[in-house]
Amino acid sequence: MNAREWSSRIADLASREHSALADLLLALADFDGQLVYRQLGFSSLFDFLHREIGLSRGSAYYRQVGARLVRRFPEVEPPIRDGRLCITTVSELAKVMTEENRGEVLPRFFGCSRQEAKQLAVEIRPVEVVPTRTVVTEVPLLAPREAMPARAARAIVQPVGRHQTHPGRGMPGVQPERTVVEPMTATEARIHVTVSPEFVALLKMAKKGQSHVQPGATDEQVLTAALDLLIAQQEKRRSSVPPRVKREVMKRDEGKCTWPLADGGTCDSTVRLEVDHVVPRGRGGPSTTDNCRILCRPHNLEAARHAYGGDHMDLFAPRDPIGREPSAGYCVDGVARGDISRSLVAVSTTSRAA
Repeated sequence: MNAREWSSRIADLASREHSALADLLLALADFDGQLVYRQLGFSSLFDFLHREIGLSRGSAYYRQVGARLVRRFPEVEPPIRDGRLCITTVSELAKVMTEENRGEVLPRFFGCSRQEAKQLAVEIRPVEVVPTRTVVTEVPLLAPREAMPARAARAIVQPVGRHQTHPGRGMPGVQPERTVVEPMTATEARIHVTVSPEFVALLKMAKKGQSHVQPGATDEQVLTAALDLLIAQQEKRRSSVPPRVKREVMKRDEGKCTWPLADGGTCDSTVRLEVDHVVPRGRGGPSTTDNCRILCRPHNLEAARHAYGGDHMDLFAPRDPIGREPSAGYCVDGVARGDISRSLVAVSTTSRAA
């Protein structure tokens, strides 16, 4: 099959998947409403789905919530059938949809990822109490350190050398630890990140140093100041494109990836954006507004592959993309030093206006 035939086949399969999910939720709505599962000896729909049908606990929960929402609000079923709503966003919608706001709230969840739906849900119904303290919890090792094979230790702790710019690359099955962002209100979020004991010590040291210029600074304020400095240093390193050109290109492209798609549209991603040279700098392309465009990181690499060839680019950026849900938290390449014990830091932060 050619690319267009593959696309048509996948679109057809996705459409069937959406329809099957909608049909399942409608059937479960009736099944649950009539309490049929009790005739089979189960105490709840969740118990039936998990033990009788064999769904995981997560899958059973999402489908129970979806079925009850569809029974209560029938207008939820069509967007599930056509793919505008997925099963995970339905669970967030169920938390905030009421008789009073049903017409207004439902369309706001169309096309949302799970993380975007969480953020939208807390905007509609904020968490009543938002913790503001930093909590450090030690994470125990799964096995005693002395009994852990050296190979296993290397799989958990990936020391990053001074000149190693891509930790974990070339190590199959090793994924960077993921930072979890939990929305609390429209302006506040809680961050859960696994860090080394050295990081905790560095944070305490930074707070002490910052107290001279910012008495009583919170962890968020100290980390924000550090990130501002880091970003400023990164901007200095990206001196190949003048700041004026960057601003003009970003404004012209509306802060979105402009990579063309086969259907005539564009990527429109708003994350991991970079300024790309249409005619590469390595081939004499100038850093002008007309020769620059905004691309997301994956499409910037794809453009380089088109220009220089896949074999050449594989020397610098192997083709091993990891697809993740948009805005569903972010990954951090943690630098592990010294002891392999880790600590979990849960930080409640307040979002700043862009």
